Amino acid sequence: MRQSELVDALREIPALTVVSDGPALVVTVPAIGQSLRLHAEAVTWLKPGVLPTGEPFLQLQGRMHDHEVRLVLLNDDVGWVPPDVNSLLDTEIPVTITDAPEMVAYSDLEREAVRALAAADRPDVNLFALAATLLVHRCAIVGALRLGLRPLRVVQLWHELWCQVGELLHGPFWPDPYWDRLLLEAGVPLAPYEQARLGDRPAVETLTVADLRAMEPVLTVDRADAHFLAAWRQWMKLTPSQVCEVLTADLPEARIEVSLYIEGGGAVSMRIAPSGVFQALIELRLSFTTRSASLDEIRIADELKGSGLFPRLRSNIENFTRSLGLLSLKVYATGDGSVAFARAGYDWDRS
Repeated sequence: MRQSELVDALREIPALTVVSDGPALVVTVPAIGQSLRLHAEAVTWLKPGVLPTGEPFLQLQGRMHDHEVRLVLLNDDVGWVPPDVNSLLDTEIPVTITDAPEMVAYSDLEREAVRALAAADRPDVNLFALAATLLVHRCAIVGALRLGLRPLRVVQLWHELWCQVGELLHGPFWPDPYWDRLLLEAGVPLAPYEQARLGDRPAVETLTVADLRAMEPVLTVDRADAHFLAAWRQWMKLTPSQVCEVLTADLPEARIEVSLYIEGGGAVSMRIAPSGVFQALIELRLSFTTRSASLDEIRIADELKGSGLFPRLRSNIENFTRSLGLLSLKVYATGDGSVAFARAGYDWDRS
């Protein structure tokens, strides 16, 4: 979408202020004292409308920080669809919250957070229901954060509730440096989160750039710098040496290349070619935000088919994705490969 088209659509909401900041538009909603940044090229759909009260609104859909977002802009508020709770929790057990709202509004956040914290002091409180509310509010805040909103008072209230019922959650949250920075901005101490995370993942949290290079040439990364290191610390549950241990089990000639992105995506390529003689190749895509992996290619030299190499590769890939906490592994296979994966217990996806 062109920036001029987006500006024209935003002008239909008269209370908003829109300022160009390079390629982005800074949209401020004075009624709530908050601003968000919109990139016209990232907006894939928009639709204006009118409320029963006669007030105009604008629905938008697009991508921000590699996430699909849907929001509504009004004269006095912003509403958005929060992310799925399972994209935030580091647990293999899917969580369902039946009464989670489809959309949340900024003006409701603090009121609902105050209400939830007050409920914790009642003698008849259902702590498990309150833990579910804690998850709902975390999703709402993360959704706000992805839009560039800064609900700092709500973050403070969330932290107070987390201190009371956080131990009842089904699992820890995925590490998220954006969330950590929001906590610091809100004046919330990071110590409880940092200690829990260091207790669970000490080797990963203390990785250095030198550690990324230490496994060469068995494992190489596309860029061994601070940005890649931050992505590894945020998303990977394995150290580089553990990645090699899992993926190259019984495959000493294998060589691995890893790409990671701070937004939650990545790719792993593994090639076996001793002395330059090709034996096998796998190409694996990772999506930590959707807890899934896709095996885009697995290729084995003709003379090694039936040698036991295929089941070893398949087993290592499965162990690797499972070790990362991913919940699904999708495979695109044709010909003999489709038969081999079917025999291995993979279900057909006819969708």
